[in-house]
Amino acid sequence: MSIWSDMTTIVSATLSGDINFKVVKAYRSDGAWFVFGPLTLFGAIVFYYREKLAIRFEGRLGKATTKYTHPLIAIFLALALTAAFWDQFADLLKSITGDNHRLILIGVPILLILLERTPERTIVVYSYIVMAAIIFIGVIQRFGFNAQVPWSTTIPPLLFMVMAWYGATLNIRLRTHLSFSEFRTKLGRRGQLFWLTFDNFLWLVFCVIVVTTTARATVNTYDNFAIVLGTDNVMRWWFMFTMPLCFILLATRAIENVLEDFGKFRNGDPMIEQAVIGGDT
Repeated sequence: MSIWSDMTTIVSATLSGDINFKVVKAYRSDGAWFVFGPLTLFGAIVFYYREKLAIRFEGRLGKATTKYTHPLIAIFLALALTAAFWDQFADLLKSITGDNHRLILIGVPILLILLERTPERTIVVYSYIVMAAIIFIGVIQRFGFNAQVPWSTTIPPLLFMVMAWYGATLNIRLRTHLSFSEFRTKLGRRGQLFWLTFDNFLWLVFCVIVVTTTARATVNTYDNFAIVLGTDNVMRWWFMFTMPLCFILLATRAIENVLEDFGKFRNGDPMIEQAVIGGDT
């Protein structure tokens, strides 16, 4: 197949959800680079303007958006955890929502996260909380009641994967991840600008590579109907799908860093400042 044919197959099949072996082969072809390379950059621009809208919305509120979103997210995730461990409560939610309880309990927090200026911070925090809660409840079940839900040892590693990569994305923006600031501060302003720009260029290239390769892994998992071990209907691609999104967001952070660096260079501000892990962007 030609590259153009593979590109057409990837786009049309992905939008329609009709994934088969032919589509998986197209994802493995060189045409995937010509789809996901531009998609990474386009998605980064979309996320960039999403953040601008979130900042504007936060300014109108006069407070951090998280003051409103975090309590709601905590409630929905607490309900989701309760339903996961308590079948009777899950059946009640099914009857109330028409078997759409999973979509509501997970979908609403995702929509709320999109209203925030730095969604990756919230993703990291709540991934850690949910992961810790599952492990804690699993330990109590195992040693206190001699029983344990089988997925309590398979879901946490997937959540840890999500937490780690989104945490790296946040720290790219904070300049605390692979910044090498000890060496860069000894250079002149032009040298600092060059290497900071070069860093972010490498991050963009890295994002294109990871988005393409993880998209291949995601569609392969989807085609194989792979489920999370210990579950009956939790698909593994649901977690894999977060990785391309994560690195599209990382590309956004790289673009923001470049714009910020050139602004500092023009204004005569310090190019490299002391950064703190988990600080404000």
